Amino acid sequence: MASRQPLNPDEIALILEQDEDYSPQDTDSEEEDCVSEDDVRSDFEDDVVDVIENTTPEDRLEEPEQTDPSSESHQLEVTPSSSRRIITLSQRSIRGKNNNIWATVKGRSTGRTSAINIVRINRGPARMCRNIVDPLLCFQLFIKDEIVEEIVKWTNVEMVRKRENLKEISASYRDTTETEIWALIGILTLTAVMKDNHLSAGELFNASFSGSRYVSVMSRERFEFLLRSLRMDDKSLRATHRQEDAFIPIRKIWEIFINQCRLNYIPGTHLTVDEQLLGFRGRCPFRMYIPNKPDKYGIKFPMICDASTKYMIDAIPYLGKSTKTNGLPLGEFYVKELTKTVHGSNRNITCDNWFTSVPLAKSLLKAPYNLTLVGTIRSNKREIPEEIKNSRSRPVGSSMFCFDGPLTLVSYKPKPSKMVYCLSSCDEDAVINQNNGKPDMILFYNQTKGGVDSFDQMCSSMSSKRKTNRWPMAVFYGMLNMAFVNSYVIYCHNKLAKKEKPLNRKDFMKKLSTELTTPWMQKRLEAPTLKRTLRESIASILNTEAQPITQSSSGEPEPKKRRYCGFCYYKKKRMTKTQCSKCKKPICGEHNIDICRDCV
Repeated sequence: MASRQPLNPDEIALILEQDEDYSPQDTDSEEEDCVSEDDVRSDFEDDVVDVIENTTPEDRLEEPEQTDPSSESHQLEVTPSSSRRIITLSQRSIRGKNNNIWATVKGRSTGRTSAINIVRINRGPARMCRNIVDPLLCFQLFIKDEIVEEIVKWTNVEMVRKRENLKEISASYRDTTETEIWALIGILTLTAVMKDNHLSAGELFNASFSGSRYVSVMSRERFEFLLRSLRMDDKSLRATHRQEDAFIPIRKIWEIFINQCRLNYIPGTHLTVDEQLLGFRGRCPFRMYIPNKPDKYGIKFPMICDASTKYMIDAIPYLGKSTKTNGLPLGEFYVKELTKTVHGSNRNITCDNWFTSVPLAKSLLKAPYNLTLVGTIRSNKREIPEEIKNSRSRPVGSSMFCFDGPLTLVSYKPKPSKMVYCLSSCDEDAVINQNNGKPDMILFYNQTKGGVDSFDQMCSSMSSKRKTNRWPMAVFYGMLNMAFVNSYVIYCHNKLAKKEKPLNRKDFMKKLSTELTTPWMQKRLEAPTLKRTLRESIASILNTEAQPITQSSSGEPEPKKRRYCGFCYYKKKRMTKTQCSKCKKPICGEHNIDICRDCV
């Protein structure tokens, strides 16, 4: 068997970026963390991101570090390097407030690449996901049949409860099926790709306003009733379980979905840890307020993504004070939990200063983690020495390095009132880029920090989210958006492996919506009472001709309708149920001709 050739991540990123409606918008996670930085992307990252987005995300600016006049550095030596400056201290070691010792000069290096920086694995879909190029099958790798079965089970229970309060029960209030739930997801998929998710149900199912696609799948009344009744758990058991787990209303299907995200893809060398905020303004015990996010209010999900292809590997809902961290700081807890699937693989984790700390970087280097860390770090960390902090005498564009074994800490001054602190556990030297004077550590951070932000932007650019007062529904819409992006990444990998050109994301989503809704529309055609105009609309969408149905699904003959006689004078308005056996014209008793069997 021929060995499988590793795919170029540049090709994957180039295809994923061809989203015409993608609008580069950053989630400003760095602004929330109160650090300042100028963002510079390398040519390599521009090539990698070309598949996922049609433009690179805007630079994330970190808030300025206030100048501290009292912290004047002394005994500084400036080393010019092509008009760029590295400042070194005369003393051999310096200390942080917690007595953490840093060396001002890097120790001797063997000249060989450190073993912690070597990754022996190729990025791509897992073995059971290879060669799948059908959009529906790619999507069902994440939204499994088990998820739909769970939704059907508890939705029908809720429908029974709601029907008790109804005086008249029509067909729109019957129990649902798996095929219908897939069709509902297909409608939500189409609203995402057509940007119709903000429309009300009345506008969505108005054929003169939104076309016949939505109304051909189901009626407005049925659509609204399904969304109102949609449940993912046993409602009667919530009160007993909610004290232990506030996420219980959607926990089961969330775990199924996240487990599939972990299993279906082998991530690359560089991963990004950051948070996503699912917008929601209703009642929720763990709703967050983050003013610098586009939605401001919502449910926070720390997550880890592949820095190149933006595939979401894992995510954990932030449950506020009820989060059990086993005594660890929140940032350290989430990084260790999110990286469980890549422990011992020597991969690098890039994260912002909400997660980064010196104890975390040291801990990740040890077994069983064996991971490196690169990230900005807050200036109030007690491990940072006062000598490398901002001072009036320090020139703009200068950098100061200090070392603690494999850890490297750099402070870079881009502007008079700004200071950037970056920590790396990759056993790096004090290296400055000759083109722009920035430390290579900061350039690498800028190249790999946008994985989660780009993933969040892709979810927002084609979102199925609808207005709702129930936070489990907001999470369900978020799950669908995550599945859209992840399934498209799998699709692009497999198409490129076959040396075929993938569809762009818009066409991929349209095809997915069609495949999800087609079985239900075919079933609707079997209904004998379906309106003729609706039957023709469905038939035109399915590219088939509407066939006359003479019998109902139960096998009983269709009841005859009263029509005007085709031979009487029109003013008589004579009605009849009899029709000619050949031309099917309605015939009244006056014009009906009796004939024996021998004369036929």
